[in-house]
This record gives sequence, structure tokens and C-alpha cells, in this order.
Amino acid sequence: MQYDPVKIFKALSNESRLEILKSLYLEGISGTFEGEDPCTENCSCVGDIVERFRLAPSTISHHIKELAMAGLVKVERNGQFIKVFPNPEALEAISEFSESLVRGTSIKQAEGA
Repeated sequence: MQYDPVKIFKALSNESRLEILKSLYLEGISGTFEGEDPCTENCSCVGDIVERFRLAPSTISHHIKELAMAGLVKVERNGQFIKVFPNPEALEAISEFSESLVRGTSIKQAEGA
């Protein structure tokens, strides 16, 4: 899949989305609903994200939608649960993009020296 750096950077330009994404990748927000654990596959449920960030469910849904459109997360509906999965491929793509910029800058600096 081709990832668009503009979409990714736009999605990450919002502080709440950046914090949600960091939490999904670094802490793995996951929890239970009424004694069940619907997120057993290294994912987080939207309800748990809402609880963690104390934002309106509609706001969290909007942020998750933006992250998904950029390819940073994958979303799956399972009955009443909406699962959010990290998508490391998108982070790898943006990392490669950033590294190519740094390499290009380093080459130009070396040529100019």
C-alpha cells in the first residue's frame, strides 16, 4: 500500500490524534467491557480510548477516522465494539520518507562544504 506523507503529517498535526496514536503504539490502550475482553488481538476499543482521553465519543471517532484515512491505524467493527489496530507499515513509510529528506540534506551540505 502507498502511504501519502501529506495525509500522515496532516493527521499527526493534531495534538489529540498524536497522543491517541502514541498511546495505541506505546501503551496499547485496551480494556474490558462488562467483564469481557473484546480486544485480545493487540488492539484497542474506541470506548477505552474515550475513557482514557476524556473526550466526547464523537471527537474520538473523528480522530480515529482521520488516523485511519491516513493509514496510521486500521479499524474493525465487531458487533457493538469498534476495534482500533496499530498499522506500523504507515510509520515505517513516513520514517523512510523522513530519512530520505535527511539524507538529501546531508548530501547537499557535504557538496556545499
